Amino acid sequence: MTPLPSPLCEADRTLLASYHRFLPSEVFDIHAHLYDPDHFGPGAWAAFQPLGRLGCAEHRAYLRRSMPGCATVHGLYFGLPERTGERVAINAEVAWEVASGGSPLSRALLLASPEDAPDTVATALRGGRYVGLKVYHCYAPRPDTQHARVEEYAPGWMWELLEETRGILMLHLVCDGALADADNQRDLRHLCRRYPNVRLILAHVARSFNYRTVRKGLASIADLDNAFIDTSAICEAETFRTALRMLGPRRILWGSDFPVSELRGRCVTMGQAFYWLHPETTAAPPSARASHFPLVGMESLVTLCEAAEDCGLTEGDMADLFLHNALRTLAPHLPESAVPTEPSGPELWSAARAVISGGTGLLSKRAEMFDPRAWPTCFSRARGCDVWDMAGRRYADFAGGIGAVFLGYGDEAVDAAVRRRILLGNYASLVNPQERVLAERLLALHPWAGKVRYARGGGEAMAVAVRIARAATGRSGVVFCGYHGWHDWYLAANLGDCTALDGHLLPGLNPKGVPRELAGTSTPFVYNDLASLKAAIARHEGNLAAVVMEPMRSQWPHGRFLEQAAALCRAAGAVWVVDEITAGLRFGTPGALARLGAEPDLAVYAKAFGNGYPFGAVVGREAVMAGADESFISSSYWTDGIGTAAALAVLEQVEKTGASQVVWKQGERMQRAMREIAARHPACAFTVGGMPASPSTTFALGADAPLAKALYPRKMAARGYLVGGVCYLMLAHGEGVISRFLEVLDEVLGELAEAISHGRLEAEAGVPRQEAGFVRLA
Repeated sequence: MTPLPSPLCEADRTLLASYHRFLPSEVFDIHAHLYDPDHFGPGAWAAFQPLGRLGCAEHRAYLRRSMPGCATVHGLYFGLPERTGERVAINAEVAWEVASGGSPLSRALLLASPEDAPDTVATALRGGRYVGLKVYHCYAPRPDTQHARVEEYAPGWMWELLEETRGILMLHLVCDGALADADNQRDLRHLCRRYPNVRLILAHVARSFNYRTVRKGLASIADLDNAFIDTSAICEAETFRTALRMLGPRRILWGSDFPVSELRGRCVTMGQAFYWLHPETTAAPPSARASHFPLVGMESLVTLCEAAEDCGLTEGDMADLFLHNALRTLAPHLPESAVPTEPSGPELWSAARAVISGGTGLLSKRAEMFDPRAWPTCFSRARGCDVWDMAGRRYADFAGGIGAVFLGYGDEAVDAAVRRRILLGNYASLVNPQERVLAERLLALHPWAGKVRYARGGGEAMAVAVRIARAATGRSGVVFCGYHGWHDWYLAANLGDCTALDGHLLPGLNPKGVPRELAGTSTPFVYNDLASLKAAIARHEGNLAAVVMEPMRSQWPHGRFLEQAAALCRAAGAVWVVDEITAGLRFGTPGALARLGAEPDLAVYAKAFGNGYPFGAVVGREAVMAGADESFISSSYWTDGIGTAAALAVLEQVEKTGASQVVWKQGERMQRAMREIAARHPACAFTVGGMPASPSTTFALGADAPLAKALYPRKMAARGYLVGGVCYLMLAHGEGVISRFLEVLDEVLGELAEAISHGRLEAEAGVPRQEAGFVRLA
């Protein structure tokens, strides 16, 4: 074994003490070079010549010096690229070393050039000695290889071979901007989509030695599921923080860049360039060099661990970075037993059911509401309009966070506002000043209103509104239509007159646990039915506190229905409460009432206003809101800063992007297209309703409807789309995503129609014919 060049210096030991606790005991180095000086001419890779020959054993020995707790080291090995190097000998040496000295899971890449004979490369890949190719710009057929386009050194025939063999392509980007370069972005997007079975690893975080490169360019590959990055030799924590924020911990693979890792120094960002600092290139006095310059590999490790700590990564995330991600990426070339697996969606749902009442806190997220046989259940990450399940599979999400996310998951501006709030403190004994700022903003959007109250969810915000109405009027009766939450005031409507059994005026919602003494305090009416509303009001004659309703949901108000409803309410001396929780921002800004031109006494908001962060608000007339001061309505976490900061940022983004109008117009086009598709498959009886920003879908198949309802999301999910009974559109749903969704919908309805026509629906669905669920009465 080649002796170590020198003991660890003081700087090394200081860094080691700061990061060793983050490292797992087993690691997979996805970027490790093997080296034999005899394969290169004089002066080539001169920095490594004093180290002598470096094989798998030397790699492990050197690595354990920087990572002393790692008992097991695997590697993806390849030769050092150099134009005059003897590549045939280099590749042979790497294959021999991995076979004879590597760990059982270690694998080799073939160092390849566009000048190679495709048949020779094909034989090497098909033979199993190599799991893919390492390409490098120095082999590009041009004088200035630092400006080579991707296909100049990784031509199409290489991609085709790797597509066939499901191989790895280790790629070092060039051009001044690396991944921020527009040509590189276009090339990578085109090639990754054309060759989806190629596992592309972009070395050095897509050569982001300058962290500004990754900040500008990484979003361009975020939706390419077969593109990964490795961490090799990066020494900027901001590069890693950006990568973790944009890609999450599942698409980042740790690499050492051995033997570059054994040099002393680090790479730094300066302007739009980067510079390598080494003892030999600085003005430091000779006596300081050994103690002040740690190993490059250690600098890279500590900055990665600092970024992981900043981002709150867990022990499991670190195991992914250092081991599991590499095993998953190399899965086609490893024993099945070596590749980490995740429980299936149904298994996860069963486990959740065992420890969480109802499986989850939101009825609408339960697997039974979609497809109990195959629903993915849990997500590992969400960004834009995409959701990744626990196995890392990406779905375009048209269930839209069950309506709570409007801009898109992880909206940069909203998340930035929340990060600022966390930085300054989310909660304290004093009041968060953004509460007042947001209240002023909300009141400016509601000229008829005088005061605001906050909550942290739609259901409790509605309970606050009903309490305010009761306090303001001194009465208790409530009439309503639509869905307004889980609280006692609402479910009291399902308490029947019979002492033996509870009535079910709202099928699917059980009032068990609601005091029977509340029977008769709440009465539902039917939307767009004035006679129904009048009858409900009459039941509370002299004791009506509020008329509660959504402005619209699945249908438009007929004629002057809203005005007439408001007039009947106020004639009875009650408070008109409009629930904009689902409609807010989605149907207009600030809500559907802006589109309909009505002014209530109280308006209630949540869902889209927080864009995934807990938030609720009641906006009301001065005289009515005075009732809040005469009743005890108070909660600690109604004053947390995160929901307030998020809502302010959401409003700003909606104003800046015109999101309400954009999403509505997208929805109009989508809804028309969905109806055209439904007409092509009449056997499905697929009905498209609702509002453009949230089209609803049903199968008018009678007793067979639950079968189609389960099979539909299953088939859509198999193609990478999450759907439910309502398609909640987000600003992040671009035209391309919607167009592809419509193509897939056409395919799926075609398959369902065939199953229905041939009597196979029940067998394929594999679920029981269940009763219809909750009816909203709107």
